[in-house]
Parts: sequence; C-alpha cells; structure tokens
Amino acid sequence: MPRWTALLTLLCLPVFATQASARGRAPDVKELRKAEAVLSRLRRLEAASASEAPRAFEKAARALYPGLFESVSKLREGDVKTDLSTAAALYESALRAGGGADCAGELREAYARLCREAGGGRALLLRAKARLHAGWAEAALLYARGARDGVTLDSMNLIRAERDTDRALAEEALRELKELAAALNGGARDGSLSETLPGKLEQLDRLLASLPRDRTAGLLREARAAFRDGLYWRLKSAPSRALVVNVNSFDAAEPGALPRLGLRADDADRASRANLRAALKLIGRAEEVLETLNAER
Repeated sequence: MPRWTALLTLLCLPVFATQASARGRAPDVKELRKAEAVLSRLRRLEAASASEAPRAFEKAARALYPGLFESVSKLREGDVKTDLSTAAALYESALRAGGGADCAGELREAYARLCREAGGGRALLLRAKARLHAGWAEAALLYARGARDGVTLDSMNLIRAERDTDRALAEEALRELKELAAALNGGARDGSLSETLPGKLEQLDRLLASLPRDRTAGLLREARAAFRDGLYWRLKSAPSRALVVNVNSFDAAEPGALPRLGLRADDADRASRANLRAALKLIGRAEEVLETLNAER
C-alpha cells in the first residue's frame, strides 16, 4: 500500500526546523507504538473502503468499533491524537451518511478541495476527510521517528498551517456562541429567535463540522448541545405561542405540547435555564483553552 502522505496536497512553505510535531512535545517510544497501532487500524478501514467486496467497509468497521475510539482516547493530547481521533470519527460517521455532499457549505479550504475532487456522495467525502487526517497523523509519526525527506517535511508544514486554521475556525465558532448567549440573556423574544435562530445555528454547525476532534472543538460542541437543549425547553414552556423553528434535533413545541409531556411550564423554564448556564460555562472553558493555545504560538 502506498504511503498516505503521498496523497496530501503539499504546500510550498518554509520548513519548520527540528519540530517534532506541530504542537506539543515529541511522543515517546511507547506513545509512538500506541499511535501507530491506531493508524494501522485506520489503514484497514481505508483498505476495506477501497475494496470491491460487498459491504467490506461495514464489516471492517463492525470489527474495529467501538474499540478504536477507546484506543484513541488513551493517547496523549496533541496533534497526532487530534488527527487520529478525527479520522476515526469521520470513518464512523461515513457508515451512517447518505445524500449528496454540500461543497458550498465547506468552510475549510482543505475540505472544500476534497469535496470537489471526491465527486460523490457525503459518505465518500467523509472517507476522504478521514484519509486526509490519517495522512497528517502518519507524517507526524514519521517525523517523530526521524524521517526528514521532502514529503514528510512539507507535510509537517501543512499540519502547522492547518492547526492555525483550527484556531481561526474555533474562534469564529466561539463568537457565534457568544452572540447567541447575548441574545438569550438580553431577553430576546421567542418570535425573534424563531426568525434568526435557524441561520445562526446553521452557520455554527458548519463551523463545528470544519473542526477536528480536539479539546477545544469538544467544548464548543458541548456548548452548542447545551444551547440546543436549553432552547428546546424554553420553547416547550410557551405552548400557546406559534413558533416555527426546526434545526437539527431541536424543534419548537406545537401548541399544547407541554401538557402532553406531563410537565409544568416552570419545570421547563428551570430546565432551560440550567442548560443555558451549562452552555455559558462551556463557552468560558473553550475560551480559556484557545487563549492558552494562542499564547503558546
């Protein structure tokens, strides 16, 4: 099988000398072996994906998940773990994906390019993204093992640039979440929310879909989920109002829905406030992580 790094689009950037990875200290021998074992499993998934055998990818995935996620979770935080966990998550998502790919909605240039090149459905695009992240992880592992060939060095420069993109997208997602929090805390009326919320959440979800599976993105996704739950209960507490909001898994209540749940309006209000407080805490933690990363640049 050819090296995955050969699939990367190389950038003509200056080489960052003597850098073991784009972020964090160099992994030790034990950590390298653990990461390489995860990479080997991802290669099995890719080989199955390229196979012409019926349902080869699904069969390979059933054999590897959820154990693959557990193996990734045990790795040390850093670029290698970020890219391996992202690849693992994307392959798993490809199992359930259907429909066509929305290239216009891809905010990350590397993903938009893959979308144009894939020329297929969403599942194919997710697998292509997984290959990309696995290739970045492989390049970082080769570098840590002492490889200094041109392909590896160019790939390391590419990884460094992509980590900068990670931070820029995360900061934009953080701004979107803060604006949403300000609107809710400012007493925005439900009617106004029903008009503006779908567009804001759609943009936020595009940003989150462009982020890798690292600590910052995890906090931002948890904050988004907490907002979704808080808004769900806020709208459930007002069954007499005609609201039209349908974004992902959170739907506005139809009139009379709250009584059918067997809840009182003040119970829903308390649930809404608790979820919104949780979202604000998660936003604060994500902001702290981003500030730390920016200080280390």
